[in-house]
Amino acid sequence: MPALADQLHREAAQPMAGTLTSEDGSVVLLRHGFQASEGAMGHPHQLRLGLLLAGGGDLYQRTTAGVLQAPWLPGQFNVVLPGDHGHYASPAVELLGMAIDTAQWRDAPGGFPDIHSLSLRLHRDPVIASVLHALWSSAQVDACLPGFLQYGAEVVVRRLAQLAGHPPARPRMAAPLSSRQLRKLQDFVDEHRFQPLDVAALAGVLGMQPTTFSRALRAATGMPPYAYLTQHRMHWAQCALSKGERVTDVALACGYANPSKFSAAFRRVVGILPSGWPRR
Repeated sequence: MPALADQLHREAAQPMAGTLTSEDGSVVLLRHGFQASEGAMGHPHQLRLGLLLAGGGDLYQRTTAGVLQAPWLPGQFNVVLPGDHGHYASPAVELLGMAIDTAQWRDAPGGFPDIHSLSLRLHRDPVIASVLHALWSSAQVDACLPGFLQYGAEVVVRRLAQLAGHPPARPRMAAPLSSRQLRKLQDFVDEHRFQPLDVAALAGVLGMQPTTFSRALRAATGMPPYAYLTQHRMHWAQCALSKGERVTDVALACGYANPSKFSAAFRRVVGILPSGWPRR
């Protein structure tokens, strides 16, 4: 289990069944009921946001930024910022929340935005609520495309920056990967087709940081890393199936231990199930 998700599970008073973790482990979406509790809070590189669905009462947070003390009502969310250490006392709540490892923003243009003014009050915002609910609903019906959770987190962070009073930033265009870099990346993916690959591994081939690599790949291909990886593997799978290879063998060769997950990925990319792909 990725480190961020593992930490959240350890902190919960009881096992959390309702969690979704991004492919690179930097974002966790959760829905969980927490009993009334108090204790230490804060982490140097984590942003935590909790939207109250049910329960509530007086919330108390004392951090390096100051003191928040207010009744927490359904529809409101609180924000715990990276580096804000302190003490909290919370009522019993059911939350739809998001935790983000902000270290992933270290090489993004402008870095992580300054949103410290948000930690001293509760908020009610239809954009934040809609994004969290949309992400959760999509996860429940297995409709999340690769990179969906990471981009949802980017929308949340951008909206928080707006709520903190920052004007909308014009996104700086990333320099696309060169044709030489794309060939090197394709060769690596083909060579390690049967192995599980993550964004860090793909970025490491080109000596790049994961965030910089993701933006450069998207600028060159229009796809985030996992969509690119899946499409490349499914293209190889089409060729293998055309030669008469069995679906199970092709799935294993593409790094899928579960043939049904391979079939779902194949249909998502190609439009039909692998069993229906024409053979010579």
